[in-house]
Amino acid sequence: MVELKFSAQNKDGRSLNGSFTAASYGEGKKKINALAERNNLKILKIEKKATYYYKIQKGNDKPIKGDQRAFSKTEVKNALSRLGFKVLSVNKKLFDFNFNPPPGEIVTFVKISAELLEQKLPFSEILTLLMGDVQNKTLKETLKEINNDLKRGADSQETFIKYTPVFGKFTAYMLGLASKSGNMTEIYKATAKFIERQLEFKKSLRSALITPAITMFILFLTVIFYVAYIFPETAKLFVKFGVELPPMTAFTLKLSDFLIDYSTLVTILIIAPPIIFWRLLKTKKVKFLFDKFILKVPYIGTLIHKTLIEIYSRVFYTLYSGS
Repeated sequence: MVELKFSAQNKDGRSLNGSFTAASYGEGKKKINALAERNNLKILKIEKKATYYYKIQKGNDKPIKGDQRAFSKTEVKNALSRLGFKVLSVNKKLFDFNFNPPPGEIVTFVKISAELLEQKLPFSEILTLLMGDVQNKTLKETLKEINNDLKRGADSQETFIKYTPVFGKFTAYMLGLASKSGNMTEIYKATAKFIERQLEFKKSLRSALITPAITMFILFLTVIFYVAYIFPETAKLFVKFGVELPPMTAFTLKLSDFLIDYSTLVTILIIAPPIIFWRLLKTKKVKFLFDKFILKVPYIGTLIHKTLIEIYSRVFYTLYSGS
């Protein structure tokens, strides 16, 4: 997840600023350009929020080192100077990779939040407490940003939805909606149960599929090795002694020669389709058609359909009981 800030100018020459949160820099840039096109704006600058390492000093005290996320080095310097510190150095982190937190940490955060809410602890205090306990850096930074946004009076639902790439669509929506409901604790509990159940289902599915997947992969490699190496060597012995090969054997030998001669092309043809399919699944239209097809698959489609109805009923009950 990345946060972008842009500066633009309208047709009257008035300067405008705004920010976007997106799953990637490219996606965020597309959103900004689409906004500029709709409103006839000229984009002047796009800045990405990054991590900056700083070294500061107050009076004759020992220098302090730390890090801060900001859109520019100047922003960090100005913020630290306003706090009365002498800025010794500010450097941008060269490799700023932020990986999404594991689902287990999201579940822990939601469950502990529900328990603390049950003890009537203010949500701002809960976020402050959990920020110190969370191990994942991305989740820690996200909680910090959410806490700051809520303190500034931002809408809770919009704030959590902004961090959908971190929490996931369902979790972000439910947590954002919880503070507007009459029963925040129950919604947090129900959300934690749902995520836990989803994780268990995925774990069971993964363990059930891993053995067949490994078996199929080894079988595939065995067939490739047989067709590309063992079979040609055996068949060439018959050819050497002038033995006429049966049509199927001759065809397999030609196929083997083709695989060896055009190994690069064959590799591309094997790897490219799954990658293209995976990329197409990111689009709404293809995802819709794929999901529609899955629901029509015998047995599996029926199981998924019933599971979705159950999820809908559980979510509806949680929201209705909390309203």
